[in-house]
Amino acid sequence: MRFNDTLSEIVRQDLEMSIVPALMGEPGIGKSSWVESLAYSMNTKAFTLAVNQMAAKEDLTGARLVPYTKPDGTESHKQVFYPHDVVQQAIDYAKQNPREWPILFCDEINRTTADVTSGILTMITMRRLGREDLPDNLRILVAGNDKGNVTTLDEASSRDSRSIGSSPRRPRSSPSWVTT
Repeated sequence: MRFNDTLSEIVRQDLEMSIVPALMGEPGIGKSSWVESLAYSMNTKAFTLAVNQMAAKEDLTGARLVPYTKPDGTESHKQVFYPHDVVQQAIDYAKQNPREWPILFCDEINRTTADVTSGILTMITMRRLGREDLPDNLRILVAGNDKGNVTTLDEASSRDSRSIGSSPRRPRSSPSWVTT
């Protein structure tokens, strides 16, 4: 699969405007490789988060209850967050490179639990993960498969992103910006 320059320009413009593009297509057509190439063409880095490898929202947010001592000396617990390592790497890189637009690429967004998908979509909407705000220059792009063991995104979820379909072969109904 080869994505052409028009698609690259559309997605680049979306990212510039902080729109979250959603690439949907069959498995193995090159979505992940294309995102890496896009980041390279933008002189930045892409950080790929394999969403389908997460079992629970805590795998994303790192939410944990930890013991602590209150100022009055009593023992209690509080919730702390340790964002997923890939997300933290993207955050750190964006903070260290404020003139770039690094990409946090959430791959396989529709091949995980509803809990994880909800966590990803909340991160996108709120631009926050736990207590960590996402830097203004960090861009997000999501991808999923349209076949196989997938879950559908509800109307509210799909409203928060711009869906871009892709296909390994260009049937008559495919948009002109998808090429083989």
